[in-house]
Amino acid sequence: MGWEMPLPFLHGPFLYLYILFLSDQQCYNWHYLLHFIPAVLAAVILAFILPEIHSSISALSAFKPLFLGMVTAIMVSGVVYVIFSLILLKKHQQNIVGQFSNTDKITLNWMRYLISGMAIIWIVVIFLQSVQVLYVAVALFIFFIGYFGIHQTGVFSSPLPPHEVILPIDLEIASQPEKMRISAEESDYTKYEKTKISEDKASEIQAKLIDLMKEHECYKDPELTLGDLARMMNISPGILSQIINSKEGKNFYDFVNTLRIEAFKQLLSHPESKQYTLLSLAFECGFNSKTSFNRNFKKIMGVSPSTYVKSIRTDIKSGNQ
Repeated sequence: MGWEMPLPFLHGPFLYLYILFLSDQQCYNWHYLLHFIPAVLAAVILAFILPEIHSSISALSAFKPLFLGMVTAIMVSGVVYVIFSLILLKKHQQNIVGQFSNTDKITLNWMRYLISGMAIIWIVVIFLQSVQVLYVAVALFIFFIGYFGIHQTGVFSSPLPPHEVILPIDLEIASQPEKMRISAEESDYTKYEKTKISEDKASEIQAKLIDLMKEHECYKDPELTLGDLARMMNISPGILSQIINSKEGKNFYDFVNTLRIEAFKQLLSHPESKQYTLLSLAFECGFNSKTSFNRNFKKIMGVSPSTYVKSIRTDIKSGNQ
């Protein structure tokens, strides 16, 4: 008895590191071992005091403050790591819209459910302090993640898409080219990595970006990523992300979808478009689902697509709307 106390110190770090690696926000190094210091420290302390307690029950009272402090530390650790995991999840969500032009197929539900389940466990531990309730909560949580995990098998086994996707951390570190996922022969691809971009150069890249999007209509590719666009322009994704954020005042996701909405409005003005549904026109402009189209149109234009069509007095048929 007593040797189980270091184990709860492992729950938080494992949850945090799991979310960290699952969301590709990690850079492999030994510093992650520091998260396990509390568990090791607790084990070392118990190695000295448990033999004494087992040999003399009267010694237990002398160590009660120590055990109380250890239990408190366990609770604090659990809560802190749940909060850190939620912060990681929010950061990952922001990284997604910085890289992908369509996010409907990207779900973070598995990570949300896992963090929420662990949070519920810690709520039971801290506020209810009932062994029976804790047992039921843990058992239900295990059944839940098992059931949900079966339905998420494809997430871990599906092949990588042919589009260029970079680690989220690369968007923030534009001065370290060795961390970019590029091949050796692509030296020109990182020519802007080693120097700070001047205002003139930033404007030049922005103009090149706008010309590329107008001439080649890259936004019509539903799976377009920041890495794809950066490769076309022969610059780094980190620099391109900075240009879009600073010059366009948008992240990559909003930038591309704004162009898609503008293309949709242009199609509406063509007489021959009247024979098509709004949804088919949206697909033509690069959207990959009705939900994504309606959400982005309302976000950018302030009204739904059907309301917009009525406002411009277009009698295009609105099938599936």
